[in-house]
Amino acid sequence: MFNIPFIIVLVYVALLFALSIFMSVKARRDGENFLLYKGKNNMWLTAVTIAGLAIGGASTIGIAENAFTKGLSAGWYDLAWAIGAVVCSLVLVKKLRASGYTTISEMTRNMYGTAAEKIMIVSMIIIQCGIIALQYKAGGSILYSLLPGVFSDVKTATLFSFIIFMLIAFVGGMGSVSVSNIMNITLIYVGVIVATFVVLFNEGGWDAAVAMAAANPDVPYMSLWEGMGVSGILGWIVVMCGNTNSVQGAVQIALTSRSDKDAVRGFQIGALMMIPVGFLCALLGVASKALYPEGVASTALPVILMSLPAGIAGLTLAGLWAADMSTACSMLIGLSTTCSRDVFFKTKFGKRFEEKTFLVNKIIIAIVGTVTYIVSTQFTSILGAMQKALSLAIGTSFIVLGGLLFPKFAGKRAGFFTILASIACIITWSLFPAIGKVFFNQIGFYMLAVCGIVFIAVSLLDKEKVA
Repeated sequence: MFNIPFIIVLVYVALLFALSIFMSVKARRDGENFLLYKGKNNMWLTAVTIAGLAIGGASTIGIAENAFTKGLSAGWYDLAWAIGAVVCSLVLVKKLRASGYTTISEMTRNMYGTAAEKIMIVSMIIIQCGIIALQYKAGGSILYSLLPGVFSDVKTATLFSFIIFMLIAFVGGMGSVSVSNIMNITLIYVGVIVATFVVLFNEGGWDAAVAMAAANPDVPYMSLWEGMGVSGILGWIVVMCGNTNSVQGAVQIALTSRSDKDAVRGFQIGALMMIPVGFLCALLGVASKALYPEGVASTALPVILMSLPAGIAGLTLAGLWAADMSTACSMLIGLSTTCSRDVFFKTKFGKRFEEKTFLVNKIIIAIVGTVTYIVSTQFTSILGAMQKALSLAIGTSFIVLGGLLFPKFAGKRAGFFTILASIACIITWSLFPAIGKVFFNQIGFYMLAVCGIVFIAVSLLDKEKVA
């Protein structure tokens, strides 16, 4: 008997590989164009690329998992991402494109010096490694939960996800990542919308959710904000504003646009695309809790999808997997750009291969992909780990925004010490749980306070300014 969901996934993968090969040929062995794809995308391609970056494992199965206990307010994760994208479009996009920089680390070196650049590179690698690894993990969880007859365990499914995600980026580069997001976003929307409609109205999910909320008034399942609370929602917004305004994988998308207008509007349209998916997945998580009250939060979305007809389950599976792929591939390209331009080609050994950047960049993608796969075996909670990884970007955003918007105030030494403070925040947050109580258990607030104080204090004391 044919496994319809798996066949749908394989057809989808085949289409993506065909697209990647086409984009690879189109790149004509141009190493810089392969990673940066600079000035190529129109408004709509920019929109689906930034939306594809945002809508990943944390934005789908992570939200459904959180909704098991927090209700519909879990959907604010994607809305926080959207707010960050809009802020970036209004504050950073034009400034970054006009600056001529292609990497955040390059900008840091020119503004804050080599010491700041080195620690910025470390920070960028940590942030993007964490995000990529979590997408492998989420992709593996989805495949194993919905295709237990195909994959023997989660580890095998995670390995399969890693191989496919890495190969898409390896073969086609940033061009294939951008164009493939047209397919990815379409699949995500079709799969999630169809699944939500079937679960809520054909499977009785809506009535069950309403009845569960009425029977358990202490748990705000149907509230759009009470479950996460104001502090939780604001914490997400702070983290996402940091991410969209300083992480290489995010800001690099602005450079792919043909014009400032395409970049700004693309980020804003992409922000609108992010919002519905989050709340639809939250709805599915609440419905899963209502229909399967004895279920486990981490399998909330996969379990409910297993009850759907094979065709719908396969379509939704491909859509959720596409969400992971879109984020993983974009971040793989961003991380590879950092390792290529800011690390390898800055060494004496790397300069020998400047005429072979196309081949070198492919090798770097393969190495980066393998390393992040190894990292993925160390994570458990998707949403919690994602928030920690992204929170580092709050420190880097002070550097980026301070240097571009307030160069006469930003001190040269503020770059190094602010990023160092952000790394120290992650360490102290993990070692001393009591800190969380002071900052409403939101690492974003802690990072914002510490990095903000350090950046401002060092800038006030430092007489040597960025400009």
